[in-house]
Parts: sequence; structure tokens; C-alpha cells
Amino acid sequence: MILKDFYTEKKTAIETEFTSNAPTVHLYSDAVFKTAIETPLVMFKYDTISWETSSEKNYKADVTFCLYVVLPVGTISSTSYEEAFEIASRVDKAVLSNSNLNALIDTNSTFKVKERQCNNDEVYWSKNDYFIWEITYKTTLIENTLKKKYILFNNGLSNEALEELGYNLTSGIIEINTNQIEGAIDLNTTT
Repeated sequence: MILKDFYTEKKTAIETEFTSNAPTVHLYSDAVFKTAIETPLVMFKYDTISWETSSEKNYKADVTFCLYVVLPVGTISSTSYEEAFEIASRVDKAVLSNSNLNALIDTNSTFKVKERQCNNDEVYWSKNDYFIWEITYKTTLIENTLKKKYILFNNGLSNEALEELGYNLTSGIIEINTNQIEGAIDLNTTT
């Protein structure tokens, strides 16, 4: 699924950005606050996903997602929580890098929308003990699995007939074997 693949790709990019002491990266869950957090943590949360499906069965999603940098509760000093800015900067670099390794996902671009320090002044619970930095991003994902990635003069043949002739219609770039095309092809079109 496109959402899982995108999350996995960004998780890998974040982990790769840190040469040592990489924070743990996983999907957002409030359950992590029920036990002590010992090392920095980055949680990924999909916020809003708006789907659009075209008649060609292309799936496009306008996605807003958030990353939360959570620091462990520790000795409070003037610099104890400033580490969040360094971690957030490196996470930002990893997320905004153009390291799309998944050929089935087109990411047009990813933008940072906002950042903020999370706090809750109304109701106390253990989550409020942690320093949490939130970064919100927007992107557009296009699932290419069903998208036609080629232009093929099929001369009236069905996909099955083309596959019987040796064409692989599900992966890579398709090259046309001119010896198997019959008839004249007029590339000049008039309107």
C-alpha cells in the first residue's frame, strides 16, 4: 500500500541521516507514554489523507503528516531539551530529501508546513512530562501500480495478446519490437 511504503521510505531516510545514536522511529501511538522513554524517539503520524481516483485508475493522495520528536524525561537544565532542535533539523533534512527508492510512488514534492512545541494546559497526564516537538509536512503521493507507464502502439491487440508476444506490461520500460508491429503507423496527427 502506498501509505505504508511512503512511511517505510521516510523511516529509512531518518535512520540513515543519523550516523550514531539514531532515534527510534515508528508510527505514532500514545501507548509509548505508559512506560518510561529512555532515548529520543521520532513518531510518524498521518494527519489528513484526501484521495482522488482518476478514470485511468491512478490513485492520488494529498497527504498531511506529522513527525513528533520526543525527548526522554531527564535532568532539567538550560540545554537538556535543546537537543530536540538538532534532532528536528536532521529529521527535516531526511524527510525533505529526494530519496525516493520506491518506483511505485511518485512524490511530487514534500513541503514543511509548520513546527511547534506540543503542550497541554488543560488536562494533565503523563504525556505532558515529555518535551515533544511537532513538525507538519504536506505532500502528494501518486500510486503508480495501476498507472500506465508507457506509450505502446498495440495495433489493436489486447494486453493479454501483447504479453503472449513477450511484452512485460507490469514492470520497467517497455521497448517496442518493430519486427512485431504490422501496418503503417502515422505519427502525424491532425485535429
